[in-house]
Amino acid sequence: MFDAVADLVAGAIHFARLADALQVANGKLEQLSMIDGLTGIANRRHFDAELQRQWQQLGKARQPLALLMIDVDAFKALNDACGHLYGDECLRELASLCQRHAEARGLAARFGGEELVLLLPGKGVQAALASAEGLRAAVEQLARPHPASPVGPHLTVSVGVASRIPDPMQAPEQLLAEADRALYVAKAQGRNQVRLLRGA
Repeated sequence: MFDAVADLVAGAIHFARLADALQVANGKLEQLSMIDGLTGIANRRHFDAELQRQWQQLGKARQPLALLMIDVDAFKALNDACGHLYGDECLRELASLCQRHAEARGLAARFGGEELVLLLPGKGVQAALASAEGLRAAVEQLARPHPASPVGPHLTVSVGVASRIPDPMQAPEQLLAEADRALYVAKAQGRNQVRLLRGA
């Protein structure tokens, strides 16, 4: 009888340990599913979820939400001239800079390809523009060679900025569309610059 109880207790302890290990493993898998494999920052899935969350939260608090869309200038030409491994190094370095500029409440994410995004809760137009210009200048100061760039001898980025107080009744994709249009203007007007089309 005593042996049977001891076996039951040992089995329960073993099961509890297995359950704990499984919970830890699932947590790690969930975390990995939110990270971009190349750059180590948040991936598109994580960004989309955070944009929705911040949009609702800041809309209720009547605080601004800023979005920076960052694109490496002439990235295809960089890959063609220097190889994909070098292009990957440049993306990782840019991601690291974006992470530092995200500050405590922000989120840096890889949006796709050579495009990264920076979500900055609580930042109005002027603060968002200052962050964008700071990031653009930091990339330029890296002095990473880009022999195929039409802008200059070093790696540069173009940045589209959007900032507004979210309306919870509207879709947050509007903020994304504004930043994307601003980025398009920055690239069309010569690259290596920051553009904002609409203020909040």
